[in-house]
Amino acid sequence: MKFVTPFILFASVCAASIPMAAQTDAYIKLHDSNGRHPRVSSVTFPGNSDWQAAYDAIYGHGAVIENPLVAYRIYMDNRQSLDLYVKHTPQLELDVTGFYTTPQQLSQGYGCDVLWAGKSIAAGSFRGYRSGEIQTIDTVASRTQTVLSPSAVEVIDKDWIYNGHPVQMRQTYTVSPDSRDLWVEIELDGYLPSDLFCTGIQKLETDNQGFVEASGKAASWGRNIPDKSHPEMVETVGLGIIVDSSNVVEVKEDNLNFLVFVKPDADGKIRYRVISCGTREKNGFKNHKDWFSYIKGLK
Repeated sequence: MKFVTPFILFASVCAASIPMAAQTDAYIKLHDSNGRHPRVSSVTFPGNSDWQAAYDAIYGHGAVIENPLVAYRIYMDNRQSLDLYVKHTPQLELDVTGFYTTPQQLSQGYGCDVLWAGKSIAAGSFRGYRSGEIQTIDTVASRTQTVLSPSAVEVIDKDWIYNGHPVQMRQTYTVSPDSRDLWVEIELDGYLPSDLFCTGIQKLETDNQGFVEASGKAASWGRNIPDKSHPEMVETVGLGIIVDSSNVVEVKEDNLNFLVFVKPDADGKIRYRVISCGTREKNGFKNHKDWFSYIKGLK
């Protein structure tokens, strides 16, 4: 199956506020020098784009998806990294803070960005793997992010040149109102049996503890500084991932990550769930023992 995407920027402005009854939210906002940052339905950049410029053109640098417990953003560049935001009190709030919580908002009980990914695989980002190196999604004909619903975001990479041949890739990210899970489905077409891919979770900068199991389950816990301009803002974070057993090839630990190497199933799909927390949560996990016990108990 080929995914055909027009080389256009399509903008459909949505309502500025979220309905009071909403339990999930997803959006893409354009970066606006006047500070209005209008919502759009979908955005496509051609493959010859300056990816730093594309990254900066989106407010928050990519699509955002949240439920009352956590939020994620998917970077609009060749990394397509998943970044994490943790709430203090269960609520929808990203339309207010936009991942850039102010000191005043923090004092009011809002959450914030809690993760510094650096060159790691972050919180369950999807990558290629070749010659012992993690591969980002560098050469594409076009890259598209679309809000499918208040609980789902889609990323399409058309003609991703991987190992010398084009691969069509559709990524779908989904949340529900009542769990801290981010459900991920990667659909691939045009790959070869020899192609290997990977996902996983990063190790935290300081005092990291964690594990990765042959089954495709991994967890980490530690401290980091998500915004290097504010070194006083130290966040303690727990990450987890569980990969569908039909996709797992092997696992590996390196200096930055707990990695799970994967291949598509018979339907060309890779499925996994990302689970995360932070001690910023008022009633959340406060130590690695409880977090690891929780992850190990999940199926």
